[in-house]
Amino acid sequence: MRQVSRRFPLILLAFLLAFLWSPPRAQAQYFGQNKVQYKAFKFEVLKTDHFDIYFYEQEREGASRVGRMAERWYARLSQVFDHDMRTRQPLVLYASHPDFEQTNIIGGMVGEGTGGVTEGLKRRVVLPLAGSLQETDHVLGHELVHAFQYDISAQRAQSGGGGGGLGSGIENLPLWFVEGLAEYLSIGPVDPHTAMWLRDATHKEKLPQIKDLDHSEYFPYRWGQAVWAYVGGKYGDDLVGQIFRDAVRSGSPLTALENATAIKDKELSANWHADIRSQYGPVMSATAQPHTLARTLTERGGVRMATNVSPSI
Repeated sequence: MRQVSRRFPLILLAFLLAFLWSPPRAQAQYFGQNKVQYKAFKFEVLKTDHFDIYFYEQEREGASRVGRMAERWYARLSQVFDHDMRTRQPLVLYASHPDFEQTNIIGGMVGEGTGGVTEGLKRRVVLPLAGSLQETDHVLGHELVHAFQYDISAQRAQSGGGGGGLGSGIENLPLWFVEGLAEYLSIGPVDPHTAMWLRDATHKEKLPQIKDLDHSEYFPYRWGQAVWAYVGGKYGDDLVGQIFRDAVRSGSPLTALENATAIKDKELSANWHADIRSQYGPVMSATAQPHTLARTLTERGGVRMATNVSPSI
């Protein structure tokens, strides 16, 4: 009896260890199964020169349009990156955002604000048809930039260039660099949302250094686009592929920018700031501030109506 009592804790310990090790395997088996499936999607495949587009009957006409847009994006991005995809590019298309939210191609829940996703393991682009062709084209272009980024990164890793450390993939690069490039190449150098951020920072004299864009206070999409718009406008888009490859290799966007422009990051930031001020300085000086037109209605003691303002009719 004593021998049995001594072995029992060991058996219990072995059972607990086996139980604790089981969840990762269970999660892998049930990948994506926590999403509610409201529809049974019967996907077909539309093949173009470079794409396999997965669609279902409800979006047949839209799939043909997306195929033409995708090929135009491929022609442009392959030239910008000086790169051709090693394999055909999969593109999974949904007819609406509620349908898109049911996808099990990616793990986790898809939020309402997510316009599209590029899955890195198999380089699959997943997106819904948006409310307008313009928005669909923008999201498609943005995600295809990521597809090229993944393919370039994976090719370098397979060739042994990544070394398994820094620079072995785009996961080591900051969001402003990766997402900013996708925004710049998909909507161009001029964007009203980015302009809003730049005008506000110019007015408050709070333009950030490029090296500080990793901080969470700087929205990576807008500030990253602003940096790439300056670099592309000043030095040409021919450097885009070179800068990205250099950043993948070194793991440092600042090093890649310095190598391409032959300017240190501090001077590059100063030149970037000067360019921003030259654009928005005249706008700020020509735009009157509210206090120059009217008197504030709020005071320390509360709120009162201004006596020199006539009521509107």
